[in-house]
Amino acid sequence: MPFKVRCRVIAFMGDAETFPCHFGYKIGDEFIYDGEKFIGKVCAGVLGGMTPVILPLHYGGNRYAERILFRYGGFSRPDPNMKPYDGQGWSPATEVPKAAAERGFKVQHLMPALERQKGWTFVCADSRTSAFFMAEPFDLTEGGNHTPLYRREMSILEKVKKQPGMGIEQILKSFTDWEREKIWPPLTPTNVELMLDELEQVNYIEIRDGKAYPKVRG
Repeated sequence: MPFKVRCRVIAFMGDAETFPCHFGYKIGDEFIYDGEKFIGKVCAGVLGGMTPVILPLHYGGNRYAERILFRYGGFSRPDPNMKPYDGQGWSPATEVPKAAAERGFKVQHLMPALERQKGWTFVCADSRTSAFFMAEPFDLTEGGNHTPLYRREMSILEKVKKQPGMGIEQILKSFTDWEREKIWPPLTPTNVELMLDELEQVNYIEIRDGKAYPKVRG
């Protein structure tokens, strides 16, 4: 079940005072891809950078973003003496380069991420301004060719709301044979497991000890 993806301007990595964004983007501006259309203003200068980011987030949600292990190591600096240990020659960076410090980069930004990271970033094509976007999956896609999948997930959610603490087998048994097998996509243990995972990603439910419980979304 694909996800809606929100893309928000979070910074300008270039010199936005000398070279203001010609498209008029400001920090906090956003647009959304909802599975069949874009909502909001999308500059042509971001199309090349956003597509490789939006596509995997649309289909994989944060499971795509949080599994990129490179994000958890913190920043590094070349150190040939470390090659016998890591195979290439890097060591953790402990000082902020002058150019980065002038742009507000702080020592804490060097630290490894200690929690699973959400979303992914892309930058516009104008290197003078470099509008920096954060893309995040935030809800399930209900339109386009994804409607049957969305309806299946919502039917599972309704079962969980009525009987909190259901596991996969209980959920399957709560549907009739016809409901499980004749409506596309058919409900199999694998499908239910994946759908529960996606419902949890966007905070419709939480999974505890293999059982699903509804959540109140903020």
